[in-house]
Amino acid sequence: MDAAWSAGEEPVVGVVDGSAADTDAIEIDTRLESAAADVTIVSDGLETVLAAEPSVLVAAGEAPLTALARADVDAPVLPVGSVSGIESVDLNRLPDALEATLDGDAVRRPRPVLSVALESNDGVVRDRALFDVTLVTDEPARISEYGVHSRGQPIATFRADGVVAATPAGSHGYASTVDAPQVSAAIDAIAVAPIGPFVTQTRQWVLPDDDLAFTVERNENDVCLVADDRLVGMVSMDARVTVSVTDTLPTLVVPEA
Repeated sequence: MDAAWSAGEEPVVGVVDGSAADTDAIEIDTRLESAAADVTIVSDGLETVLAAEPSVLVAAGEAPLTALARADVDAPVLPVGSVSGIESVDLNRLPDALEATLDGDAVRRPRPVLSVALESNDGVVRDRALFDVTLVTDEPARISEYGVHSRGQPIATFRADGVVAATPAGSHGYASTVDAPQVSAAIDAIAVAPIGPFVTQTRQWVLPDDDLAFTVERNENDVCLVADDRLVGMVSMDARVTVSVTDTLPTLVVPEA
């Protein structure tokens, strides 16, 4: 649910850098120097920025957003640049958008974050994802068999290159390219779809955002578990992958006018 938000007195703006070659992050620093003269700006890697206890965070593109989702931050995030499924600020509009944000004109909008657990005989590996979770064969165009379960009930078993589960934001990105349903942020649900299914007539699902599970029923090739853009681990036939929304990433939406 959207809510009013205020930066308070003496705000600190944290700019989360991408890679060293991230020109968007460099340009953000330059633009903010003139846009927020009375504000403390900290621009660096994630650990340094969070140590400064920022009032608001600025992130250019998807990579910094996913890093912030993993870090479980409390400060709201102002997304900048092109981000599928999440309202963001154009780089050219950033100075005005930041000024409006610090003036209290932005609203705080929570984004669901997926908690992912890979459970196997070797233990449990956990991660978080802002956009999507995929199980996919390690080699392109190699089919395995997957099972989908929701709240303890079997939903489907199918042969495919993989399967994707996406948040409302993620359903507008990669998941949409495999015909996953596009999910409104107004409902608590996850979009699920096979990747490269063996049969042409296949189904996609909109499922509750808690107690979702995936299994590998037949494994002719190695299967990778990926959370957003990160490899979590390899999924064997004795493993189970559980996915639920247990947290949110607070983002800021700035009115156009």
